[in-house]
Amino acid sequence: MTVNKSSSILRHSEIDLLIRTAGDEFSCNNLDKAQELCEKAIELTVTHNYLVGKGDALILKGKILYRLVKYDDAFEVFHQVLDIFQEVGDAHKISIAVQGIGSVYYANGRLLEALEEFLNAYAILELAGHEEETLRILGNIVIIYHTLSEYSLAIQYSEKQLSLAKKYNFEDHTAKALSNLGELYFRLSDFTTSLNYSTEGLSVAEHCGDKAAESSILANISSVYFHLGNYTGALDFTMRSIALADQIGRKRLLPSLCNYACCIYGKLNNDSLALSYAMRALEIYTSFEDPIGEAYSLHNIASIFEQNGDIQTALEYALKSYQLFHASSVKDGESETLLLIASCNEKMGLHQEAFNYAKQALDIAEAIDSYSLLISSLKQIVSYCTLIGDSTSASHFAQRLNKTSKLIAKQEQRKNAEKLLLDVQIQKTRQKAEQLLRLSSSTLTGEFLAITHTLKHQGFVLTTVIPPETVKKPKSSPIISVQTFGHFSVNIGNRELTSEDWQRKKARDIFKILLMNHRKSISAEELIDILWLNAAGKNLIPTLWNCVSYIRKALEPTIKPRQPSAYIKIVGKNYMLDLGADAKIDFLTFREIVTKAHKQSTIKTQIEMYEQAIEMYKGEFLKEDTFEDWSSFERESLKEQYLNILTFVGKYYLELNNTTQSILYARKILEIDKVQDDGYEILFKSLKSSGYISELTKSWTFCKASYRREFLSLPPKHLSILVGEI
Repeated sequence: MTVNKSSSILRHSEIDLLIRTAGDEFSCNNLDKAQELCEKAIELTVTHNYLVGKGDALILKGKILYRLVKYDDAFEVFHQVLDIFQEVGDAHKISIAVQGIGSVYYANGRLLEALEEFLNAYAILELAGHEEETLRILGNIVIIYHTLSEYSLAIQYSEKQLSLAKKYNFEDHTAKALSNLGELYFRLSDFTTSLNYSTEGLSVAEHCGDKAAESSILANISSVYFHLGNYTGALDFTMRSIALADQIGRKRLLPSLCNYACCIYGKLNNDSLALSYAMRALEIYTSFEDPIGEAYSLHNIASIFEQNGDIQTALEYALKSYQLFHASSVKDGESETLLLIASCNEKMGLHQEAFNYAKQALDIAEAIDSYSLLISSLKQIVSYCTLIGDSTSASHFAQRLNKTSKLIAKQEQRKNAEKLLLDVQIQKTRQKAEQLLRLSSSTLTGEFLAITHTLKHQGFVLTTVIPPETVKKPKSSPIISVQTFGHFSVNIGNRELTSEDWQRKKARDIFKILLMNHRKSISAEELIDILWLNAAGKNLIPTLWNCVSYIRKALEPTIKPRQPSAYIKIVGKNYMLDLGADAKIDFLTFREIVTKAHKQSTIKTQIEMYEQAIEMYKGEFLKEDTFEDWSSFERESLKEQYLNILTFVGKYYLELNNTTQSILYARKILEIDKVQDDGYEILFKSLKSSGYISELTKSWTFCKASYRREFLSLPPKHLSILVGEI
């Protein structure tokens, strides 16, 4: 009995060591290895009936799945952890499970549910006397209250976080709490207090080497510059903050900084760079499946298009932004986007609808007690009442605007009295920041400043949303279908574009390049460099625009010369193709299906999705452009994906001894690549299993001839051995 008990304890220790090793791999971001060790540990805990060990292994598994953005799976695992440790009675592990569940809610934009879980986890630890362990949870609670515009509650929990961090001498948490307080007091327009906290936080972050906190605090200081109208100073601090975040690989912070850079460039009237940074932010937020971040990015993009007179596109982005803000209960974002939608409606001549949206924004502004949004809402409402001809309502809202403005003016008097002190403090803080950042060798790469990857590849598609009830839906556009595999064609509704529609081959080539970068801006210079040899010293901008005008006309035959296109977006010297949410673009759909198939939990579902993708591949990508450099990378990339899934499916059927199917897929592989080892291996094994020896002999002869033509050599030895064995 004693021997068995000792053996059990020893075995449990071995399992604990395995879990710790998996945790080390996780910390080093070796997720595949961590997952492998974690699964092995879970199996052992079941074999040896080690419930606590199973719970610990599942905690790590949940964290791995969360980092892999498999939120549904992580959610299920954290619930298993909760069940285990509720049975065991371990308050600390229960709180970890509850935090995990809250994190999944947060990642999915369900802020109120996330807040409930985090507050629950905080209460569990506080009641259990684990005060020291509440610091991280307090940080999460602060973030959510901040996002919900509940600034007083956010400050309350930030002060708790700061007090505990100083009590236990945790400098990293101290720096984070000071950073949070600096940003929160900025939101309340108390810039002196904001800068005091930021200055102290920067000093602490520098001392403890917390680069992430330094980056956040530099962003806080940038906010003060921005508010004071010093946009070049704000840009300087923002770029330094971005450089630091980029240096330490803090991807979660980067998108918010990119959005801020977008706002600054907007103030500097550089819409091209503003759009670049907004798109970059959207790319990162979408990769994290962060709907709130997406909403802010979409709002910024909509604002840029609205300022450039492309109202229909602006409205489309704004409606998507509104939907995400509303679903996530982010009230300030919801109100700002309603005002943007109102502005779009006003420019479309829909004055009553514009008034209704602005009124909704006003109601939200009053609910969250936001003076800036109150002023903005009232100004727009007064304007819309005047346009509608409702003088009574215009007078009523004008009085409210006057009263609110006076209240804010009194506060401004106090702020002006502190202005000199504020300027001194800004200079002091800036000197500290510059001193700190001279130590950093990080620089922004050219690639980082380039416009983003395709929004389609991010998983972002503008969906048809149900707009707030006062918007009149624009007339629905015909669905566009584009085929690139085997034969290139574009169909708009029932109309297929012909060479007469394109008018110029260059126009069709530009369309294809924009299509390959669907919903991504490309500069005129890039297009010229790609399509025109010896372009140096030549002004090819007019030629490019001429070609783009052919594309506009081909896609929209009735479009007027200066009318914004529904499909070709032009901002500054940048071009972007957006064929709409319902567009059917075969190679993008192919990639999406393959990507989704990779994430499936069952092999059967994977195979079904791979076969769906295989069916779509009708031939080489843009085959008619085989000798064009600009199409070669995408063609080879898609071909490699196609060959990989053919091999995967072929091997799957071979293992099931379904040789009819495995032979079919092997031949598909060899149709694409006549010297593909895996294709021959699947074919030879399948023919042998089916007893088709004569067919095997023919295939071996074909194989030798193919290798002789391609490489002037015999096939690989392992194929020769395989045939010899057969």
